[in-house]
Amino acid sequence: MARILCVNPSGKGDLHELRAQRLTAYLNADVTICSSPKSSSRRSAAKQFSDAIASTAWDLVYQESTGISAGLNLIRAALKKKQKYIVSSGDPISGFFRVTRGPAVAAPFAVYEKWLYALSAGFIGWTPYLTGRAIHLGAPRGATIEGSVDLDLFRPFPSSERTAIRARYGIPASHLVCGVVGSLRWSQRQRYCYGLELIETLTHLRRTDITMLIVGDGEGRAILERRIPDKLRSRVIFTGSIPAEKVPEAINAMDVGFITQTLDSLGNYRLTTKLPEYLGSGLPVAMSPIPGYFDYVGPAGWPLPSKHPASREFSELCANWLDDLSIDEVDSRRALARTIAEERFSYSVTGPRFKRFVEHVLDSS
Repeated sequence: MARILCVNPSGKGDLHELRAQRLTAYLNADVTICSSPKSSSRRSAAKQFSDAIASTAWDLVYQESTGISAGLNLIRAALKKKQKYIVSSGDPISGFFRVTRGPAVAAPFAVYEKWLYALSAGFIGWTPYLTGRAIHLGAPRGATIEGSVDLDLFRPFPSSERTAIRARYGIPASHLVCGVVGSLRWSQRQRYCYGLELIETLTHLRRTDITMLIVGDGEGRAILERRIPDKLRSRVIFTGSIPAEKVPEAINAMDVGFITQTLDSLGNYRLTTKLPEYLGSGLPVAMSPIPGYFDYVGPAGWPLPSKHPASREFSELCANWLDDLSIDEVDSRRALARTIAEERFSYSVTGPRFKRFVEHVLDSS
């Protein structure tokens, strides 16, 4: 039986660890998962991963996410003892830092990214665009294993339950609810965080029967709250941070789930984890027109304007669209959402694909 070490530099208990646990359960292998506590320093995490990698003659190491605390150790292990490893990522490494921190910060990460992929035995992308990019950078083989969703947890609720959830949030039953789920971390460089697009759109709406539901918390919340005109405050609901098991309830309170991305070297490659959760919950999606919209959403949603989500033009165009949006149109797209989740994002679909790829890597000389 193959001995596989899974390292997760994103932190113990996070989405990456859950993904690794669910996917490796499909393997006929002896799997050890090593996750660093989120409170660990980068140095202590690097030492933990170094010790784990050196502890056994692993047949394969699988890194879920691309943090350098594990990645640099894998590069060294590949160079020194030809350790075979694969990497899984939902973001372009250098693209992330270029957009969020600037070109100077991104430059060394571009070198790291190229070495990490080129010395690997294969790459797993959360999107096909990331997989193609990794192969271009030197990964010898690749597969696409999208961010998956627990379809027993994220499911459409009956209409009566959805109405009751709205009532608990103080949302009128007759309102169209636009929502977003995410961390409200303010990007000074982008002048943006999730939820800003909803608040700015609200200020341009003519109709008065739309409520914005913002699920999550972070330092950006205070900035968002200051942007709401007093007369519109009752139409913006902040849930704050809620337990993971309550997120499906919040999603079921929505009629339209927003997913905004910048159309650049970061956003064009991504699919956020919200997408399968929205679709699994039967929620139609309004999404920036990145490749993932056309490949994964299409008839179950609407393309958002091709503008930066913090721009005035973006919010004005969104308001024009929402002013004319009917509940019949929402319901017609809602009917398609769950099917897409079942076909593209169920672990019963992605798990066997992961198994085939890992077995191929193990069998390759």
